[in-house]
Amino acid sequence: MNTLKAPPFACAALLFFGAHSMAQAADILDQGWSDTTQSNWLELSQGSRILPLSWALALEEPGSEEKFMSDKTISAYGYTPYRPSYNGKRFTLPMGFVLDDSHDSKLSFTKLRWFFGQGSREPWVGMNCSACHTAQIKFEEQNLVINGGPTNADFQNFFKYFREALSKTASNPEKFERFAKSVLGDDLSKGNRQRLKKSLDSLNAFYAQNETLNATDLQYGPGRLDAVGHILNKISQVTQAKPPTPNPSDAPVSYPFLWNTHQHNVLQWNGMVSKDQLPSIKNDGGLDAGGLGRNAGEAIGVFADVRPVKESAAKAGFVSSVNVKNLDVLERSLYSLKPPRWPGQLPNDLALGAKLFKDNCSGCHTHIGRDDLTTAITAVMIPISANDNFNAQSPQDSTIGTDPWMACNAYQFKADAGVLTGYSKVDKSGTIKSNDLLYNMLGVTVLETLLGKGRDVAELAFDGLLGIDTKPQKVPGFKDRALFSRLDEKALRLYNCYRASSTVPLLAYKARPLTGIWATAPYLHNGSVPTLNDLLLPPHQRPSTFYTGTNEFDDKKVGFKTEKSDKNWFLFDTKLEGNSNAGHDYGVGKLNDIQRSQLLDYLKSL
Repeated sequence: MNTLKAPPFACAALLFFGAHSMAQAADILDQGWSDTTQSNWLELSQGSRILPLSWALALEEPGSEEKFMSDKTISAYGYTPYRPSYNGKRFTLPMGFVLDDSHDSKLSFTKLRWFFGQGSREPWVGMNCSACHTAQIKFEEQNLVINGGPTNADFQNFFKYFREALSKTASNPEKFERFAKSVLGDDLSKGNRQRLKKSLDSLNAFYAQNETLNATDLQYGPGRLDAVGHILNKISQVTQAKPPTPNPSDAPVSYPFLWNTHQHNVLQWNGMVSKDQLPSIKNDGGLDAGGLGRNAGEAIGVFADVRPVKESAAKAGFVSSVNVKNLDVLERSLYSLKPPRWPGQLPNDLALGAKLFKDNCSGCHTHIGRDDLTTAITAVMIPISANDNFNAQSPQDSTIGTDPWMACNAYQFKADAGVLTGYSKVDKSGTIKSNDLLYNMLGVTVLETLLGKGRDVAELAFDGLLGIDTKPQKVPGFKDRALFSRLDEKALRLYNCYRASSTVPLLAYKARPLTGIWATAPYLHNGSVPTLNDLLLPPHQRPSTFYTGTNEFDDKKVGFKTEKSDKNWFLFDTKLEGNSNAGHDYGVGKLNDIQRSQLLDYLKSL
């Protein structure tokens, strides 16, 4: 199929957000969020700026005059149509796409002027956490919305289609004229048309460069994104190198589920970010500086505007649109987020399944109760290798044979450092070289971005010390060149990754508690195993191909249904590089059918 066209189920808008069904789902799942927390999760900007709101509402689909932000297009790529309002006017966006009205006078690619007399706080549409970390599951005819769960949306193809729409608007005179009339309204003068066209060309050039940096032949499919790859390539744009260095974003992973994250000592699939909680008079601690840095990096990856210059000679750090106060509010939302409760029936006696879990899984996957939102969790980091090697008495001696590329890319990708050359590395191990690891440049960019928000960060630290809750900053009126392109070079990279994995912390994947694991399909870090039942099979018996895209849940196998249908349109092929479903056996592949069923029932109950 042409990935730039809507799949055949596009006309079926997902109506998950009726008030009755939302309340019913909240009762069934018991995730513990108040209405205020839920509202913040869906509406707060983290500083992401993808395109101006007026442009988003005027943009047409590439091949027709239909609006891009329609139920049809949004649903076609697995997002949920959401209807907020701004200044009294209601419109349609994908859920998790929110408004940002940062002052843009010192920004870079989003400092655009398309009509005479325009101010510096024009509302833009961007993404926040909920776009990627809200799951939708149809369970026995119930539409369940799971806060903090992995989305099943197709980010890769949605943005390809969006890019094509922007490009066609600039190149097709009739499309541009309709676009201009919608955006400019009463200000439709020749001068404003020219201003609009110049701004549109500028934004198109930025996204064309970003697309080139991330280019890969690998199709992610629904529910996956090479988020680290996209973040690192966004850093390549921040460096202002001419030209920036591309690194293929060819290691897609499933979106991590977010409950219990504030309890973990390290985060991301490869543990590349540490928790760093500052003191507070409150029991839940003060500002999580590590979490703030992690979320700032995430905001940069989804198109927060970062300009690597100081606002003034007296002020440290980079100018950016990153909203650190809202990042803190969104992070603290997770402190009260409970793993979702299994919505179906369970056997009365789970003792045999519990014993199987203890014997086969608990060495790496710590057990905590569903209501336990305070116990500290120390991750078990398992180095990558060509094959599993597990010692139940010492998980630290184990290795994991799952797909290595997410960890490998994060450790190896380099780029021209541009204006970041000479900055001190965050770990104080030296300075950034003219061609350096993107991981090092990410650390510098995040640190300088936070320094640029020094006053806000200082207020967060002080308020956190005193136990004062951060107030969310809402938009008024808004509611509700490739280094490794040849095959032999990639094989050499993999060899070097495996060789270094015993001593390099980044070359590992994290084992975490499995509370709420039933709601996080598909499985393994790269989403290569469709159901929990399949994960409990020996690797060679797991499905080598299966279809993804549907939200229809299989409560027997515990995962999404895999048969081809209008909604289940994407063929996932585990033989493709980056898609391997190998590894993570550790003895459970030897279970018989009865034992597998007993363990599966216990996993549902967590």
